[in-house]
This record gives sequence, C-alpha cells and structure tokens, in this order.
Amino acid sequence: MTAIAIRQLMPGEEKLITPLIREALDLHISVNYSAQGVIEFYKYIELAAIRKRMQQDHEIFITTSDQGVTGIIELRNNNHISLLFVKNVYKGTGIGRILLQHAVDKMKADGVRQITVNSSPNSIGFYASQGFVPVGEEEEARGIRSLSMKLDLEG
Repeated sequence: MTAIAIRQLMPGEEKLITPLIREALDLHISVNYSAQGVIEFYKYIELAAIRKRMQQDHEIFITTSDQGVTGIIELRNNNHISLLFVKNVYKGTGIGRILLQHAVDKMKADGVRQITVNSSPNSIGFYASQGFVPVGEEEEARGIRSLSMKLDLEG
C-alpha cells in the first residue's frame, strides 16, 4: 500500500467524500437499516448537509493516498464521532484505526475527557477493539440502528 496522509477536509471538497460513504453504506450498512433509515442516511451525507455541518460544529478529516481519498472521519462538538468510513478496497488495512487515533489525539490535546459514537451494528466490533464500551442498548431512530458507545480518555 502506498503512503497514507491525513488532513482536514476543506470547504468545497465535500464531493470528495460522498462516493466513498455511499459505497460503504450500500455494500455494508444498508442491510441493517429500513428503507427509511437508508433515506435518512442519504440526507445526512448530501453535499449541502455536509457543508452546513462544516460551517457549524463539525470537522472532517480524510486519509489520502495516490489513489485518492481512502477514509473519512467526522467529529461533532470535538467529542463525538458522527461518521467514520473507509473505502471498501482499503478495509482491513488500518486506515480506520489511523483516522480514529488522529481524532483521539486531537481531542486529548483539546482537553476532551470522553468521546462518544453512535455505532452502526456492523462497526460495534471495531469500536470495541479500540476501547469503546456500550452505553445502554441498541436503539433505532428514523430507521437507523445504532449503539451508543463511549471512550474515556486518560488525562
């Protein structure tokens, strides 16, 4: 695999991440959601919706290689992971861990004590392997299934 770089997504680059997210959603995640859930998720990743979040309280970081964008992580309020996706051909190569570690390091440096995520059913194992623990039971909202999880950061 070629070298992986990580950087913040800049305004106007939203179109770089939507194909990657849609590909992962269609192949892996949509099977766990109702039709309504898939529609709701598509609304969340529309260019205008991403742009609006970036202007408010969200930051997006991407990994890139000479093959283009390989992964994306979106943070809300600097303490919640709202999206984490890796391009399908790069699954299992460590890009998800690289993105998550970048986010954890950033939040630790900013004094954050706890990170939360609402994990899709198929990502629970990944988050658990990275130290996240469940908070409550799986829930469904607007057709989207998720499990709230948290990671306590040491000072």
